[in-house]
Amino acid sequence: ADRKLVIQGGRLIDGTGRPPIENAVIVIRSGRFEAVGKRGEVPVSADAEVIDVAGKTVMPGFIDGHGHLEDFHGELYLHLGITTCATIELYQDGPWTRAQKEGTDLGKIRGPRIWMSGRAIGGFSTGHDAFGSRTARDNIIVTTAEEVRRAVQRKKELGCEILKVNEFLSMDLVKVACDEAHRLGMPVAAHSWDVAGSSKAGVDAIEHIWSVGYSSIPYVPARRKLAEDRLGGVIDQELAGAYYQVENYDQVIGAMVDRRVAWTPTVAKWLRPLSPSAERFRERENQILNNPDADLPAAVRAVTENAYEKLLKRYTPAQLDQAKVGYEKANEFIRRFVRAGGILKEGSDPPRGMAALLMHQALMMDVEAGVSPMAAIQAATLNVAKTFKKDKDYGSVEPGKIADLSIVEGDPLQDIWMTQNVKMVVMDGKLVDIGFSKYKNPIPSFYSYQSLPLDLEISPLFLIEGSGPTTLRVRGQGGMWPFHRVMLNGKPLPTSFVSKDELKATVPPEAIPKAGTYVLTLKCEGEDFPESHRAHLIVGFKA
Repeated sequence: ADRKLVIQGGRLIDGTGRPPIENAVIVIRSGRFEAVGKRGEVPVSADAEVIDVAGKTVMPGFIDGHGHLEDFHGELYLHLGITTCATIELYQDGPWTRAQKEGTDLGKIRGPRIWMSGRAIGGFSTGHDAFGSRTARDNIIVTTAEEVRRAVQRKKELGCEILKVNEFLSMDLVKVACDEAHRLGMPVAAHSWDVAGSSKAGVDAIEHIWSVGYSSIPYVPARRKLAEDRLGGVIDQELAGAYYQVENYDQVIGAMVDRRVAWTPTVAKWLRPLSPSAERFRERENQILNNPDADLPAAVRAVTENAYEKLLKRYTPAQLDQAKVGYEKANEFIRRFVRAGGILKEGSDPPRGMAALLMHQALMMDVEAGVSPMAAIQAATLNVAKTFKKDKDYGSVEPGKIADLSIVEGDPLQDIWMTQNVKMVVMDGKLVDIGFSKYKNPIPSFYSYQSLPLDLEISPLFLIEGSGPTTLRVRGQGGMWPFHRVMLNGKPLPTSFVSKDELKATVPPEAIPKAGTYVLTLKCEGEDFPESHRAHLIVGFKA
């Protein structure tokens, strides 16, 4: 028989909402919880492996309810006590995430268990369909009921466990998608600007603060324009929140509560610089970013720091005030939603911050908005499992369920930020190493972690062999970042950031030693595969 693992002596918050069990005993056998209770009430066999966690708090392994998995996320998730990631793919439908899922299940890849959705299915927007917008690159476009059914069936065949629909899909087709997904045993998560309509159509979860915020605007053309302008970069999400109409919140909330539709706010990715806990957030972010063994791509630091620089440095006083209005309106919706009995689930929703840590930051901000710490813990555990129809096996510490645990120093019921103070993780009944190790995923991602312009314009287009150094202007739509590097024939050039549309690179004489056609591309520092389309630099003969 399998040797039992016993975790004893800690304070157990089991995820059900019941009061904590002090001096708890948790017996694990064959990867599942066998018995749970107070010390002295649960027998412990003499041959069991016993781990004493006195003074610590034991919780279910956390579940990220809205992730976007990347190849370097695995150790981040384990380090922060998140044993499962419900991942919403952005750029491709299935194969890479499926390989990650199977690799994790086999113990070949370090990381959380994966529940995959594949790309969202949706319709075209009437505006901002240029490259870089969600409607152009991130969705499977469907226009008829039969196309919807085929798309859902294909996802099931690929191994997807969750269906996601976008806000551009008509409500009659959302209903078709929900009916087919539910027939196949798949829950549905939705982007929406009509929460009442989406709830009536049968979705199981509404994603993001902006979905409920847009839905609070009764005049549909204004609602749609705000949504499209945000997607097209006309207005920042941080500023769009000021237009939500608080007087209509209860109507939006009622539509979800009546049909037991869960909601994932994900406010931390945009608004954490305005949180009273912003300094604590920055301190923890920097601990991880500065850990050489974490070895995160340069893009992670850039996008994490950008959230603070954008609001606190680049915004004008008027813009910052507008963002604060949106922040307070977000808090008000969270308060009312939970007070009305709404099902709160949380997720990290990178990349506008650090995967996994964003989840803990979101919980902190939920509590600041008025959610109880116990309810916040459920938003990261049992509520996610229930929403995605996985609560038979996951989400709480109860006999018969899969044995996933996050064991932390401190008491999250007194200070919810302690959920990230992880000291030990159990996954599938086994202790997991939560340290960083410069881990390299054996199946790297082939899409960029952040925006990477595809088509490039360069100036000058012509140089003479051995000349220089020459400053090369490189322009491209889709978003330049300081971590982008200009590559010439596969070798990096010294690169400087000018603006979101332009970089400058220095071409030294030794980079163009002889005449020829040279290939110029962009890559992200620290990412092996993602690369822009080619531009060509012609190098002529020296007279």
